[in-house]
Amino acid sequence: MKRLWTLFWEMFKIALCVVGGGFAILAVADEVFSKRLKWTEEGELFANLPVFQMVPGIIAGNTAIYVGRKVAGVPGAAVALLGVFLPSVIVFSAVSAGYALIPLGNPVLDGAFLGLRAALTGVIAAMAVRSWPKCIDGAYAATTMLLALVAIGPLALNPALVVAVAVVCGVAARFAEGETPRRGRRFMSAFWALPLIFLKYGAIAFGGGYVLVPVYLGDFVGASAPYLQLAEREFADVMALTQMTPGPVAVNCATFFGYRMGLADGLGAAGGVAYAVVATICLLIPGSVLLYIALGSLERFRASRVVQGVMRGVKPVTIAMMLNALWAFAGMSAWTRGAEGEVVWHPVAAMLVALACAATLTRKVGVVRLILGCAAASAAVAAVGTLL
Repeated sequence: MKRLWTLFWEMFKIALCVVGGGFAILAVADEVFSKRLKWTEEGELFANLPVFQMVPGIIAGNTAIYVGRKVAGVPGAAVALLGVFLPSVIVFSAVSAGYALIPLGNPVLDGAFLGLRAALTGVIAAMAVRSWPKCIDGAYAATTMLLALVAIGPLALNPALVVAVAVVCGVAARFAEGETPRRGRRFMSAFWALPLIFLKYGAIAFGGGYVLVPVYLGDFVGASAPYLQLAEREFADVMALTQMTPGPVAVNCATFFGYRMGLADGLGAAGGVAYAVVATICLLIPGSVLLYIALGSLERFRASRVVQGVMRGVKPVTIAMMLNALWAFAGMSAWTRGAEGEVVWHPVAAMLVALACAATLTRKVGVVRLILGCAAASAAVAAVGTLL
């Protein structure tokens, strides 16, 4: 019992204190559980990062499952996962409840949020650049990525359908190659409908929370969205806030959307929190279960032609979804649409996007400092503009 409590408390502290998403949590967890607690080998979590990315789910959640399973089996995995998502539920429920009180009409505050969106755009661009060599490794992957990009973007097909088709094609292509040498073996008001929505998101979240942005845009943004009808600007501001608060980005988003769906269902703040908890848990379930099963036979899992085929299809689609998210966020920062549909350029924000991308790629500035710096710079420009 003492070990389970220690596991929960350490994961809770990591998720509460680390801002910037799953990769940041992975780095801190590797430090805590290898160097201080001696429960894992140094660098062990980073060595298993490809495995974490081979199943749907968020990196922070998969990290918790790995450590928890190794320490105390099923109870350990459940306790570690609880430690990861609980800070997000607590903190971002408060952010969700107080969002309407933020005076977004203030030009300086608007400038700050524009800087936040610019920074997030740059971070997404950097992630796409980093992921490209791992995901686009040949003509098949490049073709799949382009087809997925067109399907998700101009054709506006459901990303879940695109992922499913890519998986089937990838598995078929992998088996067609033969064996490889092996080294070893509309918003629905009923509460019960909420889990189905977020279980779906969790099942297609290959590569982390950012790849879900196109899905969120279709399901929660705009007058025709089936679950919520958020304004683009509100969605972009919330996505930026997820980078400023503790916990994984995907978990923070699930908490926010669940909370707002509870309010939309007329249940008030208490109902919003209940919806937020259910949404967050359901987002984590698919990847957590699959990863736990996969870790039982790790070598055979890595060598499986089925898994290799799945990843052959999924990796290029992941890049396509990142690029689609990048285009969406660029259209909320570097340029926006005016009242009559005209394109309004924001040169300062465009410059901040480029600087944020470069800083993220070089790893010379932490994500929190980067976002705060971009927000401060954009707010300062806006303040000067109001004085002139």
